[in-house]
Amino acid sequence: MKYSLRKITSVLILSFMWIHSSGQNTSFTKLGDLPPRLFESSGLEYTRDSTGDNVWTIVDSNLAILFCLDSTGQIKKAIHLNNVNHGWEDLSQDDQGNFYIGDFGNNFNKRKDLKIYKIPSPDSIKEKVITAEIIQFHYPDQHEFPPKPHLKNFDMDAMVCFGNSIYLFSKNSSTPFTGYTKMYRLPNAPGNYTAELVDSLYLGPGYKYNTWVTGADLSPDKKTLAILTQDKVWLFTCFKGDAFLKGKKQTIQLNHFSQKEGICFRDNETLFISDERTENILGGSLYTLKLNKAEHDDCK
Repeated sequence: MKYSLRKITSVLILSFMWIHSSGQNTSFTKLGDLPPRLFESSGLEYTRDSTGDNVWTIVDSNLAILFCLDSTGQIKKAIHLNNVNHGWEDLSQDDQGNFYIGDFGNNFNKRKDLKIYKIPSPDSIKEKVITAEIIQFHYPDQHEFPPKPHLKNFDMDAMVCFGNSIYLFSKNSSTPFTGYTKMYRLPNAPGNYTAELVDSLYLGPGYKYNTWVTGADLSPDKKTLAILTQDKVWLFTCFKGDAFLKGKKQTIQLNHFSQKEGICFRDNETLFISDERTENILGGSLYTLKLNKAEHDDCK
């Protein structure tokens, strides 16, 4: 999504590139550049079929298309949705393989038409155009559209599925910046819901671009929650049920700053990450991050 990050000057962006390139996390590896039409890649999800790895992604403006990439970031196929893209921000899938597309980008915190689109497993879809089921929702704690600057915590870029529920993690743009992400829960069935605010977490003070949440995913074994920011991944393990944010928390510094918007697990110890291309000089790539056993905790 086009945030004020886009207004950072080229000099500042190049400074970030210079500072972070010297200390690159060796487990964080670039796999390839994304095609130009995916310069706003926002959200990732993984499947595998007879053709190999399928890394699914969306863009967060205008195009109502689900793209399938190979593990180098090249487009394998595309599925068009007969639905509207007001601000597609993340992808998730449930245990039955159904996909969920979060149309909840809310940059100015004033949207009242928040939706999540539900489709069957894209590997099973033969049609070129499909119509998704719709989950509509609103936040119980938002009463002004937009709210006052210090309450601007209703943007959303991150979503995971667990059981029969969808969990959302807010992208905090408050001024002054409070450093909290809020976790909401709602059913994964079509309908119109009031999302339930179930938890929150303080991720730290300082520069909001380093701290606000831009993506999330659960590992295949449901034991690890990964939360993405612009330069790090937070891992939560050893939680009970859906109390993800009450679990053991670890931070992986990527030592690489860009507008990262997509994250998904390939397996329990491997992540895919993507970033948007900013000012035509930074990002626009697909990466992999290998976790070690200490990071994928066995909770013994």
